Amino acid sequence: MATQSRTPLTPDLSKAARRELMLTQSNVIADSGIQSYKLKQFEAKRYSLELSEANQLRDFYESLGVNLEQLAAHEATKRPPVDGETLAQRGLTYQSRPGFLIAENIDQGRVDSVLERMEENEQRVTELIAQEHTSTLFGGVSTATDTAMRELFGRLAENHLLFRFLQGRTLITTPKDNPATIGDHLGHWAKDSPLYDVLTLSDDTANLDDLEG
Repeated sequence: MATQSRTPLTPDLSKAARRELMLTQSNVIADSGIQSYKLKQFEAKRYSLELSEANQLRDFYESLGVNLEQLAAHEATKRPPVDGETLAQRGLTYQSRPGFLIAENIDQGRVDSVLERMEENEQRVTELIAQEHTSTLFGGVSTATDTAMRELFGRLAENHLLFRFLQGRTLITTPKDNPATIGDHLGHWAKDSPLYDVLTLSDDTANLDDLEG
């Protein structure tokens, strides 16, 4: 009985798998064992992985629940094929789960920076949830607990804003000196985020150069 061939792991398919899992390149490098420069050069289409390395990376994605065959098939339906083009050459760039589609106008650099921040927030949320609750002498919430709760809800809120940004919706507007709405206050609060410049970029002006200038 013939063995069914597996879809080749292309650079774009690797990116699509990472996006489905909401992982950055740093996450994959740390957890898969793939060398840093190899993954980065591979996804930049400047390096070809050895078969053993490609299988290692494929096994990593599949161990986390990604079905690469289904993902590739789904992405292949996004545009009509060019004459003579194979499935592996068709530019797979987006994940297949309908619950988390990343907007097409967001470049990979901003996607990675947002996902890295979201992962940082998730780790901090885990720490805060496990933190001991303390009370004052008279039974009220202690300053330490109140501070931790404020940070907890702030991290959760920031991740929601970043998530909606990846979906293509910017909820933060430039803060006004005299806030007229709750949204205006949100703009002032969001200034504490290291990705504030990302969250306030409009679709027609957003690009990676703005963040690096």
